[in-house]
Amino acid sequence: MNKNKICSFIAVALIAFSSCKKDQDLKVETENYKGVFVVNEGGFGKSNGSIGLYKPGSRTYLDAFKKANGLPLGDVVQSMSLIGNNFYIVVNNSNKIEVVSQSEFKSVSTISTPSPRYVLDVSYNKAYVSNFYSNSIKVLDLNTNSISKSIEISHNSDQMALMNKKVYVTTFDNKLMVLNSLNDAIVDSIATASGLSKIVNIGASRLAVLCTGVVDWNNGSVIENGKIQIINLGNSIESSFNLSSGSYGGSMVYVSNTALLYFSLGNNVIYKMDLSGNISEFKTLEAGRNVYSLTYNSSNSSIYVTDAGDFNSAGKVMVYDLSGNKTLEFDAGIAPNAILMNE
Repeated sequence: MNKNKICSFIAVALIAFSSCKKDQDLKVETENYKGVFVVNEGGFGKSNGSIGLYKPGSRTYLDAFKKANGLPLGDVVQSMSLIGNNFYIVVNNSNKIEVVSQSEFKSVSTISTPSPRYVLDVSYNKAYVSNFYSNSIKVLDLNTNSISKSIEISHNSDQMALMNKKVYVTTFDNKLMVLNSLNDAIVDSIATASGLSKIVNIGASRLAVLCTGVVDWNNGSVIENGKIQIINLGNSIESSFNLSSGSYGGSMVYVSNTALLYFSLGNNVIYKMDLSGNISEFKTLEAGRNVYSLTYNSSNSSIYVTDAGDFNSAGKVMVYDLSGNKTLEFDAGIAPNAILMNE
């Protein structure tokens, strides 16, 4: 091979190598945000709330919002809802709702609103936002991701449930406020037992509410035991079942394939109740563990339990099958209070 041919060969080889190297340099690895999302409140005033993502396949855990957006989420992450192709993350003490894409978890919009608690979609273009300090429900335009109006309800508000185009809103005054989602008007209010806490749909146009009773804040003694009450479409309490204790808080989920409510009063015991009011123990957690929230995942017929621990360090997530066997446990962020599946 003569000198010119050798030079030509080397030049072609260098170009090919350079081209390959450039292709490699341009390749960007993207994160897969499929798995188990954990809503971590963080410490009040510490701006260390987060949305964690646990990946069962690799058994890894990451701070999803920080990973995708390069910055922390904010102060007291209260809840997260999937509406359409976006997650709506409520950051209570930062007075905002962060909207991120479901696929890449990238920020889409930031909605400023005072003391939000939960977001509930009530139609294809509208959602309601409950408020901890404001006596109103905010109406969220999902087309523009902006607050379009307020519905005055004369109570602070918390959890919400949609049933037959009516929205049932829990308040801190032991009343369910009932709104017509078509015209955003108050249509009724329902007085409940003391300690109104959680609300869940149980099918057949009925809702169940967990009322945790009354506890003396000074010494922790129970003044009034809790109740579980069933609300029908006529906005009346059709049945009320007494619980054996009371607490500051609790959690409850409904499992349709067993027709059972699973609930806890914030200690280490989870109970189950049929809709006739028969209560039995489902699971007692090991010593030192307490229930902060319950979530049911229908895809694997499992109950996810969060334990906030000391509210200053990593909490725990424990997973149980419907026979009460623990199938998984992993560390989460600070004060984990809810689970969402992104499968």
